[in-house]
Amino acid sequence: MNLLDKEILELLKSMQKDIKDVNDKVNNLSEGQNNLTNEVSSLKGEVRKNSIKLESIEKKIDIIAEVQTAHKEQDVRGFQGISNSIKDKDSLISSAVKDISKDVKELKQGQDEIKEDIKKVKIATGNNCIEIEYLKATK
Repeated sequence: MNLLDKEILELLKSMQKDIKDVNDKVNNLSEGQNNLTNEVSSLKGEVRKNSIKLESIEKKIDIIAEVQTAHKEQDVRGFQGISNSIKDKDSLISSAVKDISKDVKELKQGQDEIKEDIKKVKIATGNNCIEIEYLKATK
């Protein structure tokens, strides 16, 4: 066998191996496709079941929405009455707060005046103590 025949033989073996690898990959792809087809079929069945469940849920949601609307209307009427009562009480409280604020402001002003007077008394008392000590010392 000459060198060219050996090279051709090696090339054919390599090609044969590559073809086998390609066939293996095609087989794997085919198996994967079959698996996916089975899964899709299974999912279609699940989707049908879920669609039926969703229809049932939608009907129940519609009923709940109707009930909620009725409750809302009833609550609105009730809250309007409560709101009117709160507005009246709010007006009364606001008036009372304004009066109390005015009184507190006057008390704070009075307190500030008293603090100033206490400072003056402390100063006078301190001066008197100093004068008393001075007079005691000069006796």
